[in-house]
Amino acid sequence: MGSVMTVTIADVARHAGVSRSTVSYVLSGNRTISPETIKRVEGSIAALGFRPHAGARSIRTRRTGVIAMALPMVHGPHNQVQMPYVWAALTAAQDSGLKVLMLTDDDGEAAIRDAVASALVDGVMLMEVQRRDPRIPLLTELKCPAVLVGTPDRPHGLPRVDFDFALAARACAEHLHESGHTSVGYLGQPPEAFGRDVAYAVHARESVLTALESRGQRTVWAACDPTPAGVVAALDDLLARQPDLTALIVYNERVLPLVRDRLAGLGHRVPDDISLIAICPDDEAERCDPPLTSVSLPAEELARVAVRSLARRIEGEELPAETLLAPALKIRASTGPRRGSAADGPRPRRT
Repeated sequence: MGSVMTVTIADVARHAGVSRSTVSYVLSGNRTISPETIKRVEGSIAALGFRPHAGARSIRTRRTGVIAMALPMVHGPHNQVQMPYVWAALTAAQDSGLKVLMLTDDDGEAAIRDAVASALVDGVMLMEVQRRDPRIPLLTELKCPAVLVGTPDRPHGLPRVDFDFALAARACAEHLHESGHTSVGYLGQPPEAFGRDVAYAVHARESVLTALESRGQRTVWAACDPTPAGVVAALDDLLARQPDLTALIVYNERVLPLVRDRLAGLGHRVPDDISLIAICPDDEAERCDPPLTSVSLPAEELARVAVRSLARRIEGEELPAETLLAPALKIRASTGPRRGSAADGPRPRRT
């Protein structure tokens, strides 16, 4: 028996007298192609018996049933923070009859362009959004259904899903204000997150500092590596710059046990000397000793809402420009009334 030759996009392109990219665009529907060219390409597909691979959209539906999750994988402990999002997205996609293609390349723009132009996916969910994210204008250019998980400075008309960081910050600041705390520190995401200008790291920090300062509370902040040495350096720096610190807000769940241990090592009791609020999932807060007062950001729900929104967008539905998930403050044993320092300090300042 002779071997059966597989018909490729290149074969179709030669038969139709067009480029390979034109065939891909006819399959994907991601570029405007003249009706005459579409008819010629479809005729060549039929004549040659070309069968698009599993990743390509069918001519009839122009759908693959696959969405891309563009999530640059960060090496180190932050991987553990990313995984709940990934699993929740995979489950939500399965519930919606979709499969997920992970785009974890450092060169996110090239990976997205290749996936969309090659008709591999029906839409893109953009994670780890930066404030000035070059992937966003690319998605607009490709005319690909997309949802942003995060809030960039310029969303270019793409719908976005995010935590309500302003509401989370107000809940923290108000609880500490009511407890008499006037000197409050903030430990944020690792320095590399700020170096990459990741939107959630910046927005959380700015929201917390603004909420505190609007209530007359003095603030000091530091980025924090999720390592013992990183926590020692960041926490010691805060206390050196603001020695009368009586409360701490931490948005970096991997450092919570390390922060507690460092405070104990310095002779600071929680909450007698320093009240501690975490912005983190409930289970992380409850595992600490003492259990932490926390503002819970529903990470899994964020992923589910993003996937469902993208599924609706692929079906042609118009989405709200912004969908914000409300946090919930849960008061536990790690916060209490301020003790030992003067009630009033200098005017609000940021250091």
